[in-house]
Amino acid sequence: MPRKIEITTRMGCRINCRFCPQKRALERYYADDKKRQTVLSLEKYKEYMGKIPKDVQIIFSGMCEPWLNEECTEMVEFAAQGGWVVDIYTTLVGMKEEDYRRIQKLKLHYFVLHVADKDGNATIPVTEEYLALLKEVVEGHKAGTLPITSISVHGDFHPQIREIMALIPDVPVLREIYDRAGNLEPGEGVTITVPEEKKGCLCCTKCNGYSLDDNYLLPDGSLTICPMDWGLECILGSLENESYEELSEGKAKQEFRKKMKSAKYGPVLCRHCHVSQRRGAYRVSCFFRGMKRVARRIIKGK
Repeated sequence: MPRKIEITTRMGCRINCRFCPQKRALERYYADDKKRQTVLSLEKYKEYMGKIPKDVQIIFSGMCEPWLNEECTEMVEFAAQGGWVVDIYTTLVGMKEEDYRRIQKLKLHYFVLHVADKDGNATIPVTEEYLALLKEVVEGHKAGTLPITSISVHGDFHPQIREIMALIPDVPVLREIYDRAGNLEPGEGVTITVPEEKKGCLCCTKCNGYSLDDNYLLPDGSLTICPMDWGLECILGSLENESYEELSEGKAKQEFRKKMKSAKYGPVLCRHCHVSQRRGAYRVSCFFRGMKRVARRIIKGK
């Protein structure tokens, strides 16, 4: 699996979906410095990108809807045109039709759409502007100009978007809600998958075992250990004064790995995370995934 950085274009998402631990993230982010950088500027973004190798996949997602930063489209263009592989995960909130038409022209790896549900778990405003843009995005998928990789909806589709979503029955729909490794409390009307505390030596299925190379970039240049670390328990350091390579194998990550391997080194969020596995189970799953890849190559005549 490739190394990844998920871009948080600003702290504080006004959509504030019911399954998103915004309160915890904000409390921890501003705990020691109330004046900590809130919005990632285009200038700083380009500075940080200059420290990130081209083999690191860039994902616009993070702790906030990316297009709540007005410079998001320029950021996506900079990465896609600069040689990085780019993914987008968006609710479309904040995105304008002009923004969508600009990203349509780019070569993207994934384009994942989070849409409104009938129970309001994702608190996406279903306005005329939203419906018009959603329809254009669906038409773009049908035309093949910007295919939608998958759709995330936490419940049934909102009544006002059902007809639009029915136009693309070929797109996979993801519905499950996780508790972000214990950072989200179950709320009324939201069914959350909460794993029991895991014992023993753990590996991460999302971060390639112990690589821990799927990180969040925060607006001030800080890198979190992983997408589940909404409590900001492990900050690897900052691209403000260090390179990506320095942070990727620094002391913070080494200490985190020790805690994954044994509880005697202290608590770690992986013990409450749905994507972690005991080391033995992880090795078995890796073996079978490898066998499936070999089988697919044989079937394709490669």
